[in-house]
Amino acid sequence: MEDHGASQTEKGGDFVQSLARGLAVLKAFDQDSPAMTLSDVARKTGMSRAAAGRFLRTLVALEYACFDGRQYRLRPRVLELGMAYFSSHSLVDIANPILAAAAEKAQEPCSMAVLDGAEIVYVARHTANRMMSITITIGKRYPAHSTTLGRVLLGGLDDAELERILAEAEIAQVTPYTVTDKAELRRLIERARSEGYAMAESLLEVGILSIAVPVRGRSGEIVAAINMGVPSSRHTLESLRTQLLPILRDTAAEIEFALSKRP
Repeated sequence: MEDHGASQTEKGGDFVQSLARGLAVLKAFDQDSPAMTLSDVARKTGMSRAAAGRFLRTLVALEYACFDGRQYRLRPRVLELGMAYFSSHSLVDIANPILAAAAEKAQEPCSMAVLDGAEIVYVARHTANRMMSITITIGKRYPAHSTTLGRVLLGGLDDAELERILAEAEIAQVTPYTVTDKAELRRLIERARSEGYAMAESLLEVGILSIAVPVRGRSGEIVAAINMGVPSSRHTLESLRTQLLPILRDTAAEIEFALSKRP
């Protein structure tokens, strides 16, 4: 059975266990499991069939899900939950046209992500009409350790917080090139922090090169990171540094300038 977080005692008296379990049911639906039976949801969430059934029937009643007599699916209305974040987060609105211009200039995909614990979450992405084997959608999560975006974002934490996240994180092998040694990973994060960018090969998929830079807020804190991920058939690590890094740095500077002028 899955562990969906700390116990209510560990979370404190204000923790609402039923809300957490309801969110776990929503999150059970993903690209690999867009439609599930009651048994599927119960198995995936670690809940009993009775409990999972109550949450699913509630989602159906609220029109966040539908049921065809056998399987449950999420309905488009569930997008309202995510749009509340984007509509209230001016960083995304500000960054979108700037990222689109960068993707057009470089003729490569340009993405932005934020840190959520030990994971990154993609909040914006623009492409230059080129095919990529990795499909990245808004809201997609990846372990921070296995991305250049994550290394940049982790580098923005103070030493104590970084140490805590690394100590608690499960460093899984994503590709044969994944760095799983925590001491080495910390060294790479500290290097990204000092150099102002992170660059790597085959972190999420063999043959994909990636380079990322931070985006800073008014007080100098890292609020997001932007990157470009490209196939090795189009670039080398050296061309990432000489061709794409200047574009990314200019893009980050433009976003930062726009952020500094917002009300």
